[in-house]
Amino acid sequence: MRFPALLTWLAFPIWRAAGFNSATSGQIRDHVLLNLSADPWTHIVLAIGTNDTKNFHSVPRFKKEFGGLLYALRAKWPEARVVWSPVLEFTRAPAMPSLLGKILEVRAIAMNRMGERLCLERGAVPAPRLPITKPEAGFASDGFHASEAGYRAWAEHLVGPVLGD
Repeated sequence: MRFPALLTWLAFPIWRAAGFNSATSGQIRDHVLLNLSADPWTHIVLAIGTNDTKNFHSVPRFKKEFGGLLYALRAKWPEARVVWSPVLEFTRAPAMPSLLGKILEVRAIAMNRMGERLCLERGAVPAPRLPITKPEAGFASDGFHASEAGYRAWAEHLVGPVLGD
């Protein structure tokens, strides 16, 4: 291996994204996790809960499915640092109708409370909720999903919890 290649490898560690559109925590647990190789991952970041919330899953259902996912991750990768990024603030999404955003935000607060509790009980790190200070810059043209700038802000927000400050 040439020296520049080594520097490139050190600067850009290997990572992998796994999931599918509109997946809930139970679907990730039951379909995605089972199909991942047991490569020795050191860090796992979970962006889970938004679809559970918008699909009106109950908090007890989220507890069972997300809690089961945390147990399964710990069993498969016992040494990995597992970080959960809580559900974003629905009222800040530009495309969200005001009343629906308020209803979903009440649910998101309950889901986040349960998610944080489960993380603390099951050896995962609950990250702080991402503050959305500039919705016009952080959302894609659909007004709901993150834009490139939004993903950058999200990644920068998660650096501390992922690396353990």
